[in-house]
Amino acid sequence: MNSEKILREIADELHNSRDRKKTHFKMHERIDQLSNDKKFIHESLLNCISTKKFFSNATNLFFYLLIEGDVIIAINIFPPNSNNMNDITHDNIHHHGWRLLSTSVISGQGYDTISFKKKSHENRDENRVLLEVEENYTHTKGGTKFLDSEQAHVVFHPKSTAATLAIWSADHPIKTQKIKKMFKRFPMINKYLSYTARSMGLSDLFGLNSTKGNYFHPEGGIIVETRNYSKPHDGSVNEIVPCMFKFFEQIQFNDKKYFDKILNDNTQDVQNLCNNLIQGEPLQDNGISGDARRRFSKNQILDALNYN
Repeated sequence: MNSEKILREIADELHNSRDRKKTHFKMHERIDQLSNDKKFIHESLLNCISTKKFFSNATNLFFYLLIEGDVIIAINIFPPNSNNMNDITHDNIHHHGWRLLSTSVISGQGYDTISFKKKSHENRDENRVLLEVEENYTHTKGGTKFLDSEQAHVVFHPKSTAATLAIWSADHPIKTQKIKKMFKRFPMINKYLSYTARSMGLSDLFGLNSTKGNYFHPEGGIIVETRNYSKPHDGSVNEIVPCMFKFFEQIQFNDKKYFDKILNDNTQDVQNLCNNLIQGEPLQDNGISGDARRRFSKNQILDALNYN
């Protein structure tokens, strides 16, 4: 199997589409198939972990499989809350600006989530954000879910680790797409170009995604916009790497040959996780503590919305 070819075909289909939303729905059956295809998942993961110092720099719960133009394909890990708190947010209520998202569960029991009506976050009563619930459900294995552009949603920590295959794209062709594709091997240049355009007030001209007004949280019995939101990482390396290995265990990504080349280049803790995984020793599912500034309960959110 050539996972890179498959990923590129998906990106090309989205880039060449004039109706991105329709293309996402057209891909849903394929996305669901890929999320259940262990050969595809294993090969994609192997390409990720073979990157130099991958585990040493692992502070986010993502495996980026492909980033090209406005298309991002990744595996997301959703671990439990290490403090054993139930129905606690994985992150603030948020939307992805002009990005569309299709996601399918790879492993685990899934997670609880609330999606809100598209652009309902724009409805305000002074500082109160009048979000409207569209669906309060559990995203489980067997079926791809879709989130529209500017559609707010929130995910809650599951009781045990779950993982998804996620595909994001812009909801329309982006002017900067060709430039991003030219510099796809130089992410720091892409980041600098985006920063420069934003600092010069040229975001709209270059079709950059919004960075303000994307995050919300319950406060004082209402939903408010989160100011000065910051999420540099999901946790420390010591928290994140065990979550990754728990996911590896779930999908039987435990062949010794996967880790032979990288074993000696990592810390003793990572080597121990590798050895335990390969030998079939059960791995703990401790999860992450999360950032207290992004930790809210489902009841806080629903009560603030007067949702029954």
